[in-house]
Amino acid sequence: MLRLRSSVAVVLILVAGSAWGAPPAAQDPPATAVAPVTGRILIADDDTCVRLGARGELASHYAAVEQLFARHGLSQGKTLCRVRGTGTTRFMVLTSVQPGFDAVAAAAALRATGLVRAAAPDVRMRLHVLPNDPDVPQEWWVDDGGFADVRLGAAWEVEHGNPGVRIGIMDTGVDMGHPDLASKIWTNPGEIPANGIDDDDNGYVDDVHGWDFGDADADPDPEPMLDEAEFGLDVGFHGTFVAGIAAAATNNAEGIAGAGWNCPIVPLKVANSAGELSLEAITEAFGYAATNHIEVLNISLGTPDSTGVAEYFQALVDAATAAGVLVVASAGNDGTADPNFPAACKGVLSVAATDAGNARAEFSNFGPVVRIAAPGAGMWSAIARNYELDEFSQLFYQVFMGWDGVRPYMAGDGTSFSSPLVAGACALVRSRHPDWSPLVVSSHMLATGDAVAYDQPIGPKLNVLRAVTDPTLSAPTAALAHYDLSVVPNPSGQASVIRFGLPVAGPARLRVYDCAGRIMREFPSDELPAGSHTVSWDGTDEHGDPASAGVYVVRLETPNGAIVRKLARVR
Repeated sequence: MLRLRSSVAVVLILVAGSAWGAPPAAQDPPATAVAPVTGRILIADDDTCVRLGARGELASHYAAVEQLFARHGLSQGKTLCRVRGTGTTRFMVLTSVQPGFDAVAAAAALRATGLVRAAAPDVRMRLHVLPNDPDVPQEWWVDDGGFADVRLGAAWEVEHGNPGVRIGIMDTGVDMGHPDLASKIWTNPGEIPANGIDDDDNGYVDDVHGWDFGDADADPDPEPMLDEAEFGLDVGFHGTFVAGIAAAATNNAEGIAGAGWNCPIVPLKVANSAGELSLEAITEAFGYAATNHIEVLNISLGTPDSTGVAEYFQALVDAATAAGVLVVASAGNDGTADPNFPAACKGVLSVAATDAGNARAEFSNFGPVVRIAAPGAGMWSAIARNYELDEFSQLFYQVFMGWDGVRPYMAGDGTSFSSPLVAGACALVRSRHPDWSPLVVSSHMLATGDAVAYDQPIGPKLNVLRAVTDPTLSAPTAALAHYDLSVVPNPSGQASVIRFGLPVAGPARLRVYDCAGRIMREFPSDELPAGSHTVSWDGTDEHGDPASAGVYVVRLETPNGAIVRKLARVR
């Protein structure tokens, strides 16, 4: 899994208002606070705070925010992507030319206003990959006689997957000419190859087979990526390795078998030519996945939260989920309960790693934010062969990772590689149940997993056969998933933003009551899609009269029950 490295950038997300709107097995270094990067930040709001002029000039609906912009030298902004679901989510990057610009302070100041949903400096990620000396160069997780496998071989007897269910690989790039991957690379039906025109009008010229968001071009093939934390080892293979586990060509008499047999791969390269993985590039990749409604998105990278990154990632995940994207992410390789993002976000199917002894892999993170476990140690998969490897990396791969120096396959450890196994299994389930929402599929994977007594909490172990066949879960039910309800700011003397999440489509009613139980405000209710929704209460009742200071109750009523939150209004 990749870990974010900080960059000086702040990203802004605007949510357009909708009524509902030395040892070879060295591990990554422990999580540390990310450092700011000069020049830019990322944020999220409900389209009530920030405006852009014709040339990208920054302005705000609020004088306090304009003063904040002036204080930090934030003068220009650019929209990175728009995601349309129940409302429109806008992701932006804001830039500052002020000497000594403090992205952490600027993001914190924006969050403190209560007028934005999330604000964070840009950060860069690191791969969660643990090279080691493998001795089992084969896919033991497919079928080892039922001891530590995930019943994948038996599942393939029932479901091969649908070519219309795509798996996005947000990573270092995918070797599109690899003999085990070339036939599995997605082709954009709306784009004419190499004509220099954005035929499908999505903002990306000639994005025939995905996109390189790190270097802003249409070639998502990997490049060399020397990781200082791994002695200068080239880890550019990472995305190709991940893609192979998720969906390498199966039954083709070549190499390995990917979990998502018939499901295509969408390369979403977020590494640039300097070997960096920035949150800005990841933001655009999220937007691309959401706009194209990619059914499953695998993210084998992450970062700890120290500067508002968690809230920003949550906004990205919410937007993607509302667009029908199931986000699967690796939990991290620190061997601790420290959360990594985006894996720790609500709505993400976060994945820990197990080994061939059916135990938690010693490097795998654990804890309450980890939802499911899958094999991630001694994994055998594809490696990039589209560029020449340096001599040190070649030697390391051969001595410690089982590469024979000829065929483009070797072994690796990490939650980076347990995650795409789960992503491939989810693609099989989405193929079988195309009407299920991302959150229902996620809950289904947990409900059909095997209960195993691990040394630390890492959730149930993936059981692909049960996931594609269990008749007791043949229809989605609200009881399988989670409803969310929050109110910010709280206390409030101005407008309050009410956000709620629905795991499945269906009716929902939102009301505000006073302390005597009288209805102060009822918002329009109807059949709503699954995902995140946002409304704004200006503090007035049904007649437009302002509410007095006091305690109010926000109540979300659903077919599965009601959720309430208290809101204090002050003068």
